[in-house]
Amino acid sequence: MNKRFNVIRINGIKGLLIAAFIVGCLIAGFLVFPGWVCKGLWNFAAGYFTQMPQMNMLHGIMLWCIIALSLYALNQGNFAISIGHSVPVPRNDERIKEILRQLNENSSAIIKNEIINHDQNENFDSQNNENNDKITK
Repeated sequence: MNKRFNVIRINGIKGLLIAAFIVGCLIAGFLVFPGWVCKGLWNFAAGYFTQMPQMNMLHGIMLWCIIALSLYALNQGNFAISIGHSVPVPRNDERIKEILRQLNENSSAIIKNEIINHDQNENFDSQNNENNDKITK
């Protein structure tokens, strides 16, 4: 299993509505708004020329897609979108082994303490039950 991927769980109709809202916002932010701007710029420029056709929203979105894909192709994949950044951590196998050893020691100590406390509680309960069984007059 690849641990670089995160699993997103969508539970119920509320989760589906939230997922649909997120997808709608992404489409509006990356396609519809830039398409609207392209349409507006095209129609503004078309007002100065007599033979230029007017655009509607669909044409503006298609123009934006043509512009974006052309820029991506011309940059030969050098363009990337990243959210946040991470510094690669150098692998230190000795440090990892030390941490695992400490975890094993701590967990075994916790288990031993639980067993001792459980035995003491049983002894205490059995002593109390013996005293309660005696009938006094």
